[in-house]
Amino acid sequence: MYARAPGTMLVVIVIALIYLILLHRVLDRLRMDKRTALILIAAIYVGGFIPSLPLGGGLALNIGGMGIPLGICAYLIIRTPDREERWRGPLTALAAAVLVWSLDRLLPVNPGSLGYEFDPLYLPALAAGLIAYLLGRSRRAAFIGGVGSIFLMDLSSWLENIIRGFKDIPVILGGGGIFDAALIAGVVGALLAELIGEVAERLRGGPNEGERD
Repeated sequence: MYARAPGTMLVVIVIALIYLILLHRVLDRLRMDKRTALILIAAIYVGGFIPSLPLGGGLALNIGGMGIPLGICAYLIIRTPDREERWRGPLTALAAAVLVWSLDRLLPVNPGSLGYEFDPLYLPALAAGLIAYLLGRSRRAAFIGGVGSIFLMDLSSWLENIIRGFKDIPVILGGGGIFDAALIAGVVGALLAELIGEVAERLRGGPNEGERD
């Protein structure tokens, strides 16, 4: 079995820590106070180790990787004051899922197949985050779009297994826990919305609260 070199492990740990810091920033920017954000991160982390909840038909739900992120998305939709904004997130998730599903069929599936040590299974998450921002244009919609698109992709994989008669192949929604593709996609989308939004604000000479939410 291939063992990671100490230097590679250190890089992985540093990347994981940076990701957790960015996750906290995203939750904080989604109008959640720092204490709530820390509690949610802890719940997501612990929930990732809880046995997945069976939903039937070979489908299961990981509490940390998908259950809590979906709950955050539902909270953001309910708390959105603008009716149009309430639809933007779910519609972004649907559009991004279709585009990323197509992209997923063109990507390699084996680690290292891209010429360097990177798991290509995370590429759909990065693509979903980017597409979610481009379609959502706000932190809220981008986060919902990122998480929701991976959720819909996982559901499509489960339905595909059912249609093809592969009922014995389980599909775990959010099986990667806190490092699952769904949460990564949401974080990437929200960070892009914040970064590009702040750059645009500086170029205009002042903040625009409508684009920051």
